[in-house]
Amino acid sequence: MTTRFVLGGPILDTDERAFVRDQMVVIDGGRFVGIEPVSQLPSDAHEVIDVRGAHIIPGLIDSHFHLMSRSGVEADPKLITTSVVDGVITARRAIESGVTTVRDPGCKHRGIHAFRDEISAGRVLGPRAFTAGPNIVGRGAPVDWRNHFADGVDEVRRAVREERLGGADLIKLVLSHTTGDSDWTMCLRYLNDEEIATAVAEAHLLGARVGCHCEGLDAARSAVNAGIDVIDHGLALDDELVSRMADQGTFYVPTLWAFSTKTHLTVGKTITEDRAAVYEERIARVHRESVQRAMAAGVKIAAGSDPIHWIPARDVMVCELEALVDAGMTKLDALFAATEVSAEAIGDSRLGSIRAGNFADLVVVDGDPSNDLRALARPRMVMKDGVVVVDLLDDDNAAGTLWADIATGAPASDRQPEIWLARN
Repeated sequence: MTTRFVLGGPILDTDERAFVRDQMVVIDGGRFVGIEPVSQLPSDAHEVIDVRGAHIIPGLIDSHFHLMSRSGVEADPKLITTSVVDGVITARRAIESGVTTVRDPGCKHRGIHAFRDEISAGRVLGPRAFTAGPNIVGRGAPVDWRNHFADGVDEVRRAVREERLGGADLIKLVLSHTTGDSDWTMCLRYLNDEEIATAVAEAHLLGARVGCHCEGLDAARSAVNAGIDVIDHGLALDDELVSRMADQGTFYVPTLWAFSTKTHLTVGKTITEDRAAVYEERIARVHRESVQRAMAAGVKIAAGSDPIHWIPARDVMVCELEALVDAGMTKLDALFAATEVSAEAIGDSRLGSIRAGNFADLVVVDGDPSNDLRALARPRMVMKDGVVVVDLLDDDNAAGTLWADIATGAPASDRQPEIWLARN
């Protein structure tokens, strides 16, 4: 395959931790050759992409994104059928918005693994996916979380093996949850310490990383004690625990935007105005402070949007990065949270940076995202595995249409996850 050169704008260089100028991205096949001076452009180069001043970044990685369905729902033929249709739409919308890889930490059915494979084979347009499938949870969990039931260490060990054999790239546990039923004062545990430790150890034996739906300090402490790889959500972390997470290299995917009061009021519509103050005090504020403690301790924070609707708005990743910045992260660090750090959380060093040998995933955006994160909502070109899947460099009208859709922040469907409906 002919070597391709992308030049004409600043490039996010992960090694330099800055945008560099007068450089070009060199691509051979589906891999990066690296970043080289523009002065070295061969005189006989045939495939040169000039982005004319736009900014060039690695493909974005959403570390908590549900392509087909959430894990906390009831699976029936209708859900499975609808989720396939939703998945095709959601996957396309995600990659058109610059998200070239996702970590999907939960789907009620194992069809997510077949869907992942269809994307990989090129039969469905979408981001590269790392999938968990059904989450492992104890039988004490309510209807919301009925996934792969397992009670006791033997059942938990078997469940991990079955999910791995069923196609899971990663194992996801549901450890704890708090709901509005108690005004967010009670957090229930669904797996005990021994079960968590068994699940993590078994998954690691089988070469799989482990994440967990975790709300509350007690469950998070147990997960970190067990050597878990990723804490998802992670409400109410204290100074001692975030220090240990930093020391152990535990990744934190806080999905901060998804827990904000504004998001639940205006996007998810899961709380009413009269309960907003209580939610802010007991959940949103507590969560924001946990993230701030983690930042101060040096925990590796990866960006994950945990989109609210079944077919979410295209700007959910930008919303998450803005929430992280509002909590104290620099804009440049937020970019790394959505690229290099997310790749590390997934466990694949071939992603998240424009380095020699890495998968040639990149996004060209209109504007400087290190100054204005909303520049990420203005993609000009998206490339995955060296193949251009979105090319709006010479089509201002089409670019304007896509950007306007991203800017609405509107989902393509107003259907809500069943997890928010009445329990039974």
